[in-house]
Amino acid sequence: MFGFVSNRRNRTDGDSRPILGIDASRANCSRRTGIEWYAYHVIERLKGIVPTDVRVVLYSREPLVEGLELLPPNWESRVLLWPPGRLWTQLRLSWEMLVSPPDVLYVPAHVLPPVRPRRSVTTLHDVAFVTVPDAYSWYGRAFLILFTRLAVRWADALVTVSEFSKSEIVRLFRADPSKVTVAPLACDPETFRSDLDPAETSRRLACLGIRPPYFLFVGRLERKKNLSLLLEAFSSVRGKLDCRLVLAGKRGRGFEDESAALDMRWSDEVVELGYVDPHDLPYLYAGAEALVFPSRYEGFGIPILESFASGTPVVTLRSTSIPEVAGEAAIYAESATAEALAKSMLAVRNDGELRRRLVSAGLERVRQFSWDKTSLGVWRSIKPFLRH
Repeated sequence: MFGFVSNRRNRTDGDSRPILGIDASRANCSRRTGIEWYAYHVIERLKGIVPTDVRVVLYSREPLVEGLELLPPNWESRVLLWPPGRLWTQLRLSWEMLVSPPDVLYVPAHVLPPVRPRRSVTTLHDVAFVTVPDAYSWYGRAFLILFTRLAVRWADALVTVSEFSKSEIVRLFRADPSKVTVAPLACDPETFRSDLDPAETSRRLACLGIRPPYFLFVGRLERKKNLSLLLEAFSSVRGKLDCRLVLAGKRGRGFEDESAALDMRWSDEVVELGYVDPHDLPYLYAGAEALVFPSRYEGFGIPILESFASGTPVVTLRSTSIPEVAGEAAIYAESATAEALAKSMLAVRNDGELRRRLVSAGLERVRQFSWDKTSLGVWRSIKPFLRH
């Protein structure tokens, strides 16, 4: 299997502190979604966790932005320019690892460079590309399978986001279970809150062209999210209730059939917003009847926690990692059918006592998760490999 470990030591400043390198390329962007937010929050929290007797280098394609550039004294930024754009990790980051390797490299998003330092740690978020192949292009699937196999082989430790994902990584890629740490994800309690001003919520919704009542879906619009089931369930709900369905997320692979149905049947009742500004997203949750999240595969499912924190009930399925995240604070459809999903949606809308219980349980459930806990789990996976 290809790959090369660089043992070169290039210390000319007399500083003997160990160096932790972190790939900040995914965190360093202005339009973050799931993995980008993960990388951002972990790096931000590590700034307060990593002790000053460790040097930290953030590697990125461009100068750091959006708060990442505010670094503690023992941290530095290294911009690795790469005009071709593609294969930055495989070529440009590999070159940096060859000529000036840190003691440990941490990659928050799956793919380790073929040339790497003596010790490396990476986060594998899920393996949906194996179990839900129709949600990926052949190229994307082949790329992820290859580099996941390499990560399992090369990394000294692996981090993942749920017990479900750990079991899948061990089962499908024969990872050593003792090497895999589970560090569950979280949401930002300062952003997603249940006490947002109702007048401001109404104003934001009006600006987005949304008229309540509405059910909400948040996430990439792709086949593995089970959007055809959601649309079929909404069709049933719409026959009994004057409401709308709001889809918040970029289009992904496999949404072509669903989008055709939207154009033909749901031009007025379904609002497709595309990527939603992070400043507007909390208000979308706050104004919704419920988050409806019928995904057939999730490594974790952050929108569930965001909805809980916003005081909005969650309607979902007992599939993959979702019960780990939602616990008993969500309402689960009795089966993965449109009829069962619609029944749960109507129950949340029509049963005030059920709704109050779900809101209370959700607010309690979300307190069990924090980005501090996530980042501490990452740090505990890295720390044993940093030697003074």
